[in-house]
Amino acid sequence: MRIEVEGPEKAGNEGYVELFNSILLDLGITRHVEAAKFIIKPSEPLFLVSVKTRLAAGKIRINDIAEVTKTKAGTFINITDENYAPSLLSLLWRMYGRERIEQLSRLEVLCKGIEEDEILELVIDRGEEMKKKILDALWRLLPEGFKIRYELSSESVITIAATEYEMKKEWKELANKLHKEMEELDVQSTAF
Repeated sequence: MRIEVEGPEKAGNEGYVELFNSILLDLGITRHVEAAKFIIKPSEPLFLVSVKTRLAAGKIRINDIAEVTKTKAGTFINITDENYAPSLLSLLWRMYGRERIEQLSRLEVLCKGIEEDEILELVIDRGEEMKKKILDALWRLLPEGFKIRYELSSESVITIAATEYEMKKEWKELANKLHKEMEELDVQSTAF
């Protein structure tokens, strides 16, 4: 993974690289990120970050990430790939409501009044799940108080410009330019 930080202080730039790596590791998505570029201008103030991801396209069926069995109490799900546990639980709550979905432990779920076949038909969109995780990582990175944001998202790149005050036209143009550069970046053969 390539990370480049353009900022006024070397120590601060290195700190952002370390923090970004730590957040990606915490979220379990380090291998899904190909490159990241930060442009930090505290004097303006502007924080701009763009991340290029490996494509995580496609959908995954429940039986690829969990064991599903019918019991007297309902349909029991034992999640075997914990990377998808939050996504699966969120999907179940959204589809059936919290009163019918009981989380027994971190990886065990009981679905009340829902047939096993119906659960096995559910799918998780991996591309959307990856985008959510990348956005979560970027929001953790944004400086406190930088609530005015300009966001761009495409199939493999997410870019966020953030500031404390009004988003200037030239910052949006810089974000658009960086976003396009990241989309065209061939990580295997070029440097930033």
